[in-house]
Amino acid sequence: MILSEISSKYTNYRLKKIKDLEISVNNENNVIKSTSSSPERFNVNKKVKLKTLPTLFSIGKNVEYNVKSLKNNPNIPKTVASNDFIQKFEKYALGMGIECVGYTKVHPDLIFKDRAILFENAIVLTKEIDQFAVENDFPEKQANDLKLYDEFGKKTNELVDYLRENGYSAQASHPSGGFVTYPSLAQSAGLGWIGKSNLLITPKLGPRQKISAIFTSIKNLPVNEDNDHSWISDYCNNCGKCIKTCPKNAIIEKSEKFNGSEFIPELCKGCKDICTICMKECPFNKRKYSHLKSRFEKISQ
Repeated sequence: MILSEISSKYTNYRLKKIKDLEISVNNENNVIKSTSSSPERFNVNKKVKLKTLPTLFSIGKNVEYNVKSLKNNPNIPKTVASNDFIQKFEKYALGMGIECVGYTKVHPDLIFKDRAILFENAIVLTKEIDQFAVENDFPEKQANDLKLYDEFGKKTNELVDYLRENGYSAQASHPSGGFVTYPSLAQSAGLGWIGKSNLLITPKLGPRQKISAIFTSIKNLPVNEDNDHSWISDYCNNCGKCIKTCPKNAIIEKSEKFNGSEFIPELCKGCKDICTICMKECPFNKRKYSHLKSRFEKISQ
């Protein structure tokens, strides 16, 4: 009991330290700040087992590195990248296990309140959540989930260092929290579409991915101008399985946000503990994207 209380106090201390570090980015020169329409960042108080604390501390260390490493940005960064470099970057990212890479411009409304980013140019990354971990409950499920966050965060920082080594400035945004709302950013990058559950749905993985981002000085990123996944919105409006199966009623069909539904993170069991029911029951987890799209198009004719 005493050990648990000590670890809880230390965890809260680290979380406050991380929050203060992230907010300190507002003091950098020429930053892009949040707006009055920006969302609050929901800070999860997870019920964690003691044996997962080393992984949590590793996550915290890498989140701190997101801010502390900004001093490593070049004094006069490059702002233009060749097609050859973009291809090399993508090859490097995919080679380390990143699933998809997308590009977009960050609208200030997507930046969390009290946070700021150095550049509007964003590289969006996704990492697969194993299907077995989504569809099954097992003792190490939480540990596996935290390990994925930790590994993905490290890889995001590694890609930031790669950009800096090649003369570009960059700012990492960790998958466990970050500076922006990720589903909307990834949708803007053309990687997929936000479903009723507020999860990003993509052709390769359905709802089974975590998301991180890198903000960079590269002004000529191959930004996606079109999104072929908007049909998912209509599909979700005719489905609603995530709403029906949520054990805590954290998804309600109430507002116009997120395809006519509202996500309430304070009620989400997955945010506080470990729950993947909305991912598991999503048709995009059970069927191929192409199959669902073809069937939807036939019904819609």
